[in-house]
Amino acid sequence: MKPKIIMPATADTLSNHYLKEKGYDIITVPNVTEQALLDHPDVSAAILFVAPIPNTIYDKLPNLKVLARYGVGYDSVDAQYAAAKGVWVTNTPGANAVSVAESAVSDLLLLAKRSPWISQKMRAGDLSGALKLMGRDVAGSTVGIVGYGHIGQSVAKILSGFDVNVLIYNRTPRETTYGTFVDWDTLFKESDYITIHLAATPETEGRISQAEFEMMKPTASIINLARGPIINEDAMITALKTHTIESAALDVFDQEPLPTDSPLFDLDNVFLTPHTAAQTLEAHNRMAVGASKMIDQVLSGQTPDWAVNQPE
Repeated sequence: MKPKIIMPATADTLSNHYLKEKGYDIITVPNVTEQALLDHPDVSAAILFVAPIPNTIYDKLPNLKVLARYGVGYDSVDAQYAAAKGVWVTNTPGANAVSVAESAVSDLLLLAKRSPWISQKMRAGDLSGALKLMGRDVAGSTVGIVGYGHIGQSVAKILSGFDVNVLIYNRTPRETTYGTFVDWDTLFKESDYITIHLAATPETEGRISQAEFEMMKPTASIINLARGPIINEDAMITALKTHTIESAALDVFDQEPLPTDSPLFDLDNVFLTPHTAAQTLEAHNRMAVGASKMIDQVLSGQTPDWAVNQPE
């Protein structure tokens, strides 16, 4: 009997039933949650979206060999604890890089041109109000990219055609023709637009807070398509309310989905989307196929290409 694999139905569909075609026993669910896993205690592998997976599950799933993240971030799983329990954790690096980078640049343009608010006023019949809103040219501005992995590099490449000055902060500088590496403070002080592409780790949680917002220009904007906790949300809300910074485009939040009583909904200088920066057919196909391949590699006795841990 082939190993049993649990996965989101959309991942099965978008991978063209990759694992099913290989003869595995596939269980599809809307989302692989803790309860979904516990409902199938003989499962050998799972494809995960972003639902948190607690450390308590491993002793209840004796056949589990691999948790494959459908995406890049794996902060919903304690990968090192999983390794101690003999379970691989994998991701799909680069699979959504272009899609998220395009969304980041799109958000930058929307903020610069003030398009969301012009559209809102027009739809509300306030044409004179819409005509009074004045956007800015992106050409000639300075764009700061925080984090220079696959997504940050894609953002820089796209921006190379926009006649902008690109500043880059990364823990480890690397060669690039698409921008200039600078220190943390310089990027926040000099950028007109800052786009965040850091991984979510204990070290980056709350990394951007009051001090960073106070360094930014009052005409500057911030874009976060990485993970919500990288930015201190309360500090950002204060900065937006007091116009310490001009605006923000946010796709990720401390709590997701964003609670309906969040103060962010009351701010007229924030563009909000519900964690959809990678929501393209192409990105989802790459993530679904990549996660499926990682499972097949592990269950075939191979070392997965995109492991983020090393089981003992």
